[in-house]
Amino acid sequence: MVDKKKCENCGAPLEGFLFNTVGKLFGIKQSETNEKICNKCEEDSKKEDSTTKVADESNEETSEEDTESEQQTLANEKVEEKVDNDGKED
Repeated sequence: MVDKKKCENCGAPLEGFLFNTVGKLFGIKQSETNEKICNKCEEDSKKEDSTTKVADESNEETSEEDTESEQQTLANEKVEEKVDNDGKED
């Protein structure tokens, strides 16, 4: 029996009888950018990439907010320390 090409990710047939019937029924075809995977897996990987990018951007914003909050806390502590020191000198 001859091995038919299948998608490396999901195992969908990319040639042969099943590809010609089931593949066309569900709109599965070989990816235009990577011949080892199907177009559905390619779309999924693009969605994952965009989701990861959005999550990374969200983490960067949170990190910046945390840094600003930490800086404000340090500034408040310095002011309190100065007030305490000013009161002790008198």
